[in-house]
Amino acid sequence: MRKDAQINQQKILDAAANLFKERAVSKVSMKDIAQVAGIGTGTLYRNFPNKSELCMALSLDYIQQFITGEEAQLQNPSSPATKQFEDFLTRWLEFRERRIQLLTEIETGPSVMSTFYHSPLYQQLVNLTMQALKPISDNISKAELKFRADMLISMLKSDSYAYQREQGLTREQIAINISHLMIKKV
Repeated sequence: MRKDAQINQQKILDAAANLFKERAVSKVSMKDIAQVAGIGTGTLYRNFPNKSELCMALSLDYIQQFITGEEAQLQNPSSPATKQFEDFLTRWLEFRERRIQLLTEIETGPSVMSTFYHSPLYQQLVNLTMQALKPISDNISKAELKFRADMLISMLKSDSYAYQREQGLTREQIAINISHLMIKKV
């Protein structure tokens, strides 16, 4: 990428991050972002075809940091497997809650999720979730473990999570209930 293109992209990301601190993500238009970044809308759309793609770019570092931190946590278990899994879920839900507006925009965007599902970052997230699930999943195949990880990630999307919170459940209660769903009963 050319130096000026890199500078413009960073201006866009900085402008969006600042605007998202001031207003809800849904209330910020692409035109607002271009104006604050001091660039034309054409330049903005060349870099990010829609707000969902822009939110994804802002979220990538956060997601990678979460994965890295959780990998370290899961490699040093300090509690029983079920509790460790519930703690993992609680931390995942805390992460989602802190970034719910960005993640909602990504999940409802026109093209991001289909691209994200095929990305190395999503595969890292699936592998992390498989690592968290494995100790509570007695003798299931790798394919079933991967399926559970994919389904768990889907269950925790913004709309589903927000609905459960509206029903009065705490993060911890959601984590415990999901844990009960995921534990293989024989």
